[in-house]
Amino acid sequence: MAILIVQQKDVKRVFISLCFNQKTLDMKTLRDTYPRVSMWYKVKELFEEEHYSVNKINQLTGLHRSTITRYLQMSESEFMAFVGKERIYSKLLDPYYDQVKLLLIKDQGLSASAIEDRLKEKYPDFPAICSKTVYNFVQSVRMKEKLLVPEKSCRDYEQLPAVAYGQEAQVDFGEYWMSNEQDKRQKVYFFALVLSRSRYKYVCFQCTPFTGVTAVQAHEQAFKYIDGIPDKLIYDQDSVFLSDENLGDYLLAHDFRSYRDERHLRVVFCRKSDPESKGKVENVVKYVKKNFLRSRTFHSIDRLNEEAVGWLTRTANGKVHASTRLVPYQEWIIEKEHLHPFTPTQTVPEPTQRAYAVRKDNTISYGGNFYAVPYGTFSSGVKKLYPVEEEGCLMIYDQNKKLIVQHELCREKGQLIRNTSHLRDRTSSLEVLKEEVLLLFPNSSELNTFLDHIHRYKSRYFRDNLIVIRQLIKEYKAQFITPALDYCIRHRLYNANSLKQAAEHQRQLVEMNQQQSAPPQPMKTGPNSTNIDDPQHTPAKSSLDTYEQIMWLP
Repeated sequence: MAILIVQQKDVKRVFISLCFNQKTLDMKTLRDTYPRVSMWYKVKELFEEEHYSVNKINQLTGLHRSTITRYLQMSESEFMAFVGKERIYSKLLDPYYDQVKLLLIKDQGLSASAIEDRLKEKYPDFPAICSKTVYNFVQSVRMKEKLLVPEKSCRDYEQLPAVAYGQEAQVDFGEYWMSNEQDKRQKVYFFALVLSRSRYKYVCFQCTPFTGVTAVQAHEQAFKYIDGIPDKLIYDQDSVFLSDENLGDYLLAHDFRSYRDERHLRVVFCRKSDPESKGKVENVVKYVKKNFLRSRTFHSIDRLNEEAVGWLTRTANGKVHASTRLVPYQEWIIEKEHLHPFTPTQTVPEPTQRAYAVRKDNTISYGGNFYAVPYGTFSSGVKKLYPVEEEGCLMIYDQNKKLIVQHELCREKGQLIRNTSHLRDRTSSLEVLKEEVLLLFPNSSELNTFLDHIHRYKSRYFRDNLIVIRQLIKEYKAQFITPALDYCIRHRLYNANSLKQAAEHQRQLVEMNQQQSAPPQPMKTGPNSTNIDDPQHTPAKSSLDTYEQIMWLP
């Protein structure tokens, strides 16, 4: 008992000394240091005071013989330096530190599983290590860079009993906002199917909401991927499949009803607001969003589907499932033997192209942008066109499936996409109007020069000037227009209104000269004439009140 008291006293002294001298030690290191200090004193005590051998100390303490020998060779100061020294171990994933840090900076909520998948996708030589190792490394990066996971409310699900192989699959839709290469938002829609027993998954993406036809096509792709058809499919009450619940007598949408009858599918619809009935596919939708789509850059829909196939093979179906503790791919090898055979020759309806109205300004509104069609399309009576996306281009067809125009598909919003050939050809009509004006005033080089200057320096108002000049030639004679043209050209007044004022001035000068050169007219006499020299003539007078009222008007 006395030995223990001395030991504890010495341990406390050494431990307090470490706390003051080794300021860099954190609390975790100090907690780990205390048992080592205690054990060092105990080894010294057993060896020096009890005279126990190394083998005996090994039996009493459980320490390795080499550790006991090393402790006995150390003095107190050497042991304090040894314990206080911070040991730094290299990690297998240290070369990927910067990449993990960038992923966490981009999205702090990104899971360690998603980061592991991104590393495997980017680095084919990524080491084959346990997922727990990746998790520990990601957590250490989080702590060191202070990139902690934001707290979010979790959604609870009820686990359903296991079903037989080939008995059931669950289907659902999802949507997610991604960022494209220009750092703009791009919304994608996806179809997900999961086999309830093996948890083997399938997912495909598109840029537009799913319709009855595209949903049928997604089913065909999923059945081809899982190499069979399960006994029944579980859905929620999505309008793509169901028109009305009708108290249990479901009214299916037209396209899906035809497909169900042709495939002889057994479909089951969950009640409203009951996600637990198909919790497996609900988790798949969440898994796709948080593990595959989160922090992923959108390049094109084809590339996204290619990346999804790799993700399914590598992660979603290739790793151990968290609930079943089995690999979905290995379980699918068993389950596919219990699925109904899939024949890829099944007839799938072609997608019905949606008609888009031609606007009065000869554009159609598609995907939040305005795509121009050739000038005159609206006035020609074409009211509907049919755009189709093909390899990053928007092909616009008429009702006879004739290609009207091709545009590069724009992923932004509110843009006007136009080809220069779709602009109104104003040149031909202006040339015709110019020739018409020149014919009204033939053999006039001055007029041609005047028009050329207007076209060069005021092309935007060339048509308006031509209209004014055409009317001017009709109203004024050539003898007024010719000197007016000469005056405007000499003074660089290239404007139709200036030409009109000059022509009007010339007309007034001519009329004034004619009046001055004309002989004076004799005064009229007669019963209807007025002679101011007649004494009987009295001029009219105005009242003074009239002038006073005018003066005081505001």
